[in-house]
Amino acid sequence: MAALKWEVGDLAAKNDWMRRILYAPSSERRPPQQNHGDAVQQDFLGAPVDAGVTADDAQAKQKLREERSKAKNGKKGRGPDGRPKPVNGGGRKPVNRSLRPVDHVIAAPVGEHVAADGTPLILLGYEISEREHFIAAEIVRQIIKRERWGLPDTREELFRAPVDPALVPKGKYSDEYLLEAMLRKYLHGMPFTRMLADFRAMGSDLEDSTLGDLARRFAEFFTPVTEAIRAQVLARTFIHADETTLPTQDGGRYLWAFVGGRQAFFHVGGRGSKELRAVLGDQRDAVVGDDDDPGLLATLGFLMGDGYRVYDAVCAERDITRLCCWTHGRRDFLPFVKDPFAADVVARVGALYRIERLAQNHERDQGLDVAAAEAHRLKARQEQAVPLLADIHALLDANRDRYSPGSDLRKAIDYLLDRWLCFTAYTTRGDLPIDNNQAERVIRPIVIGRKNWLFVGSDDATAWAARNHTLFESCRLARVEPRAYLRHVIASLHAGGVDPATLTPERCAGRFPAPR
Repeated sequence: MAALKWEVGDLAAKNDWMRRILYAPSSERRPPQQNHGDAVQQDFLGAPVDAGVTADDAQAKQKLREERSKAKNGKKGRGPDGRPKPVNGGGRKPVNRSLRPVDHVIAAPVGEHVAADGTPLILLGYEISEREHFIAAEIVRQIIKRERWGLPDTREELFRAPVDPALVPKGKYSDEYLLEAMLRKYLHGMPFTRMLADFRAMGSDLEDSTLGDLARRFAEFFTPVTEAIRAQVLARTFIHADETTLPTQDGGRYLWAFVGGRQAFFHVGGRGSKELRAVLGDQRDAVVGDDDDPGLLATLGFLMGDGYRVYDAVCAERDITRLCCWTHGRRDFLPFVKDPFAADVVARVGALYRIERLAQNHERDQGLDVAAAEAHRLKARQEQAVPLLADIHALLDANRDRYSPGSDLRKAIDYLLDRWLCFTAYTTRGDLPIDNNQAERVIRPIVIGRKNWLFVGSDDATAWAARNHTLFESCRLARVEPRAYLRHVIASLHAGGVDPATLTPERCAGRFPAPR
């Protein structure tokens, strides 16, 4: 008994240390075969535990581990040793072919144009190699010269070339200047103060207040496109939703993010059900009339969100099927993985994600179309996920009374059980998501950005900031090249006569693909 107790304690200590190494918060993934500890820890892990294991058994287990490692590395494009396979004959990776080519000719000295015996040499060609090169940004003084035509004798002017349309008519800053500033702010998350320092280092005299006004004018110009994005998102079968605080100089508001397909839009307001109804359309008898954003009467079938009660109330009013995020359901158990029950729940939820991952890999490998992929995913969920969900529910129900009502584990269990229908609704279709990570990724830049910009200057600023975030986040989701795409949209809106619904990032994704 003493030996068995020692063995159990030894295994528990090893498992605890390995869990902390593998699952503790980390900024980057650890490569295979990395030394995670000093020599003492290595000896500790390598110490024999099971004295009853024979040499043949140990050799068989080692061979099985090597085969599994080889198969895993093969799927990830690595060699048997876990290192990335060499590409391009073992040399460096080729330069991205989508980049604009620029020639740089290295000429031979004049003295090398003649051979040693005095024979003149001829140019046979070039030895060509490639590398990526950076051409520094530059702010220039653009001088606009409009032709004036008139009579030759009296020099009376009869025609003057018209001014090109601009985002800010008669403004001091060009469309390209404004586009670069908005890209840095809303796509790259650069605060205005840092951007001003960069622009002034290049010779610009841009002021903080002027930059804020330019952002407002940019949002107003693209309003038809952002409204079209909003309509297309709400017209989908299901959407993701999330919300976060948006500090302002006058107080605080909330920023709502809604994602549908490959586009997203943002709405600014309060945190109550009034704001969600303002977006989805208030179908009650008394329509809220004091909201400056009345929303669209959208028809949705499914809405994915966290456990916020407002989603439950509004979805019930509109007969929308509520979906809950398994990432949220799982994370409350992670701090308690030392508890065998919590570790079991985490492992079973991981198995749910494994089913999704294997289904996606199969769909990609087989090249299935959308309908076939959804049918395959639905079959995998019904045959594999549904029985596993039943086991998870039984496990939660059997262990619920082991923990006091105020404990964190009891709250985590109740969070799942109280919303069990929402957590399992995704298995009824093949096109529904298992989690709300799409909305979490969309709203993350705003959450991180709060540490940089602290607050928004006014309530008006929150409205046009939401429109600009809508435009650039949809560009990222649709994987369009933002500069080329926005230049096309600017030219189309200047020309007029174009339906804004045809100018959204999702509709233009095929014309302006982002380089991979």
